[in-house]
Amino acid sequence: MERKERYRKPQTIDELRQFCAEKGMPLERMRFFIGEDYRGARAFGIYEAEDGDFVVYKNKANGERAVRYKGPNEAYAVNELYEKLKSETEQRREQRPASAPRSAMRQGAPTRSTPPRKRLKKRWIVTAAAVLLVGGISIAVARTPNRGYYQYEGRGYYYDYDYWYAYDEYNDDWYWIEDVDPTLERHYVDYYLAEDYDDVYGVGDFRDSAYYDYNSGYSSYYDDSDYDSYYSDSDDYDWDYDYDTYDSWDDYDTDWDSDW
Repeated sequence: MERKERYRKPQTIDELRQFCAEKGMPLERMRFFIGEDYRGARAFGIYEAEDGDFVVYKNKANGERAVRYKGPNEAYAVNELYEKLKSETEQRREQRPASAPRSAMRQGAPTRSTPPRKRLKKRWIVTAAAVLLVGGISIAVARTPNRGYYQYEGRGYYYDYDYWYAYDEYNDDWYWIEDVDPTLERHYVDYYLAEDYDDVYGVGDFRDSAYYDYNSGYSSYYDDSDYDSYYSDSDDYDWDYDYDTYDSWDDYDTDWDSDW
């Protein structure tokens, strides 16, 4: 039995870009933008932000952005997009065998949406302000959400150190969100569950996510002993067996309405 070649997974954005070039991937047609903060609709991408964090994102069909990861670990960020490349490739291999003719472009396909303006993420939330006149002194009171789990419109959320996260049931994982629903943002008290995890919430334990230790002040992102708990540094996926997958790539086969 022929043994599959094991690839070393890319660890940096440059390595991921080189890997894709070696495999002959037409990245623009595939809608993958490596090392670029692409603002158009229908796109997956990764780039290094001005604050030094690495951002993995998906721009939906309507131009809305879902951030899959934002943090200091480049290898983790690169692996997120690498695995998405793999899943999108495998999906097309299953849907359209190499022997089958490529389907024609869907009629009436939507045109590219106008990119949304970049919105500044709020680092803190002032949800209540009261001015009390006591002896001519005004006192402003600012409040922020409690750390822990929230439930809003049937979906799980987690707040931790000025960041909101949403739970993705399909991928059984948490991801950072840039823009929170205004109702949840202003009336978070009404949707608070608890700080401690309970499986009745219907979400995964946030402590198992890649974000938990970073936002809790620990250093596991920089500890090599934790590396394999998130991903392996090698892969035996057969990237080479069907080049027609890339030649006939139709980006409308992607579910652009999901968060990832």
